[in-house]
Amino acid sequence: MRSKLKRWIYFAIFVYIVCTILIWHADNGAYTGVGTETYMPSLVPNITAVIISINSSVGQMKTKAGKVINSTFDKISEIAGHVQSNCPGMTFPKNLVRDSWTSVWEDNIYVYSAFYESTKNEIRVIATRDRKKSSILHCHVWTENGTMSISRAVLQDLPEHKGKRYICSYYLCKTEVNMKPIALSLAPTQCGTSKHALFVQDDKPKRAAKFTVCVTPLNYKYSKAYELVEMVELNRILGADRIVFYNHTTNTNVESVLEHYKKLGIVDVHQWNLPMGVDTWPRRNPNVEVHYFAQISALNDCLNRERYKSDFLVYQDLDEFIIPRKVKNWTELFSKLPGGKSSYMFRNTFFRKDFKEDANFTLQSIATKYKLVTLLKQVREAKIFTRKHRSKYIINPRKIEILGIHSATRFRIGGGEYFVDPSEALLHHYRDWENPTDKAAREKDTRMMAFKDVLLQKVLIAWSSLKDIPLGPLS
Repeated sequence: MRSKLKRWIYFAIFVYIVCTILIWHADNGAYTGVGTETYMPSLVPNITAVIISINSSVGQMKTKAGKVINSTFDKISEIAGHVQSNCPGMTFPKNLVRDSWTSVWEDNIYVYSAFYESTKNEIRVIATRDRKKSSILHCHVWTENGTMSISRAVLQDLPEHKGKRYICSYYLCKTEVNMKPIALSLAPTQCGTSKHALFVQDDKPKRAAKFTVCVTPLNYKYSKAYELVEMVELNRILGADRIVFYNHTTNTNVESVLEHYKKLGIVDVHQWNLPMGVDTWPRRNPNVEVHYFAQISALNDCLNRERYKSDFLVYQDLDEFIIPRKVKNWTELFSKLPGGKSSYMFRNTFFRKDFKEDANFTLQSIATKYKLVTLLKQVREAKIFTRKHRSKYIINPRKIEILGIHSATRFRIGGGEYFVDPSEALLHHYRDWENPTDKAAREKDTRMMAFKDVLLQKVLIAWSSLKDIPLGPLS
């Protein structure tokens, strides 16, 4: 009797472990959902070439977002509407969309951007989808020479949906060799129609950069202009050539700061017009449908957008900074780290804003006026978090396929991860804590004093051009 009971106990434990593993994999993007294709891109059937005549009269085409696209799109400014034998009546969609969340099929699937990679003969679409509903989609790839090809889209879900209704995803569309795609539409059937086409961004570098910083979407009508200026100027000191922002909601003062840096060629801003229920503050939204403003989609959009424009991509939030401990900037740091890695991981420590300020340095009044938290907060938790727990990273974007919040989750061939020792560099995270009365051990850390003079100088110059802009936060 006892042996039989033991067998049942062992069996129950086994089932529990298997179910736990399956749930973990599903939450981290390892499975694509019930009824959805799971084959890899290399197994996609041969593409059926479909020829459609396009009127190449000179003109311009406006995107849904109001942007005018010239050059390549002069060729498809008007669609002649020629009937194709396999798909009678198929013509180019009426609306061309660039960097704007757009519905594909009812409210089940939304797409934002599309990126062509010639080395893989593939277009990667940034999307979100209802994870409880599955739809097989077909790619209609339009080229600059007047042809259109059809293939079956491959779904690849991204990690960390946190149980919300919408999951961030890729849709992968295979292309013919040497094809030059300019637009893509997704349809529920091979010859189905689509209201919109996505502008396809190619993989030809537009501008070279050593380090580009990718930032989580600005949200909650963000109005801390002082924090934004400090963040931009400190990252520039550390080595950032460009900073990419995704703007869900910002206040007018922050919009003015972003516009200032855009004119200087330092900042790119992409509007992040999510169509589903998102977090709100201070009143909580009970109907949040996607995890933290579709952060995962933004991170992976930046990966694909900047893949061939920058040597390295730096992933950190507004209140986080990857700080070298022995050298002045990221370039010097990387000269001392092993080369050829895909991802360089940096461990986190908290500089708590609720800790009492005890800084004492020359020109401290300037730091106080402009709320420079990186100089004023010189006490941190003694704890340095373990690997991948609140970590952030710098990657070689050509060696990464998928990113999560705190680490890369899928690599391309070669490279691998390198965990940077905290004695070489540390992720400084400046934030208020949920429990300011706890007894966390503390440690004095004056490393940021090495950057004090140049940071104060840069911030003063920036605010001299932003004299009438409120520092924030605004109500």
